[in-house]
Amino acid sequence: MLLAMILWYAIPVVIVVASLFVSSHNPRREVFYLSATLAILIMALVFAWTVAREEWGVWLFFILPAALVTGVRLIVASVVASEDARR
Repeated sequence: MLLAMILWYAIPVVIVVASLFVSSHNPRREVFYLSATLAILIMALVFAWTVAREEWGVWLFFILPAALVTGVRLIVASVVASEDARR
């Protein structure tokens, strides 16, 4: 039972860590990759809502932290890309 609980709460952490690997050396390309990742995460939530409306909160529990982290990273990457374009 303890192992199942640890695995259950580790899934969002694993998804967030996997989303942290989305990066690029080019700031504009990183903005594109982060935008695509965020779009995929949101589409996964919409798909989960259409398929399993009773239990889509579970998918929200899994995907929402990664979407929030990716959104913050997208904002930061956009600022860096705009500052880099001004130089």
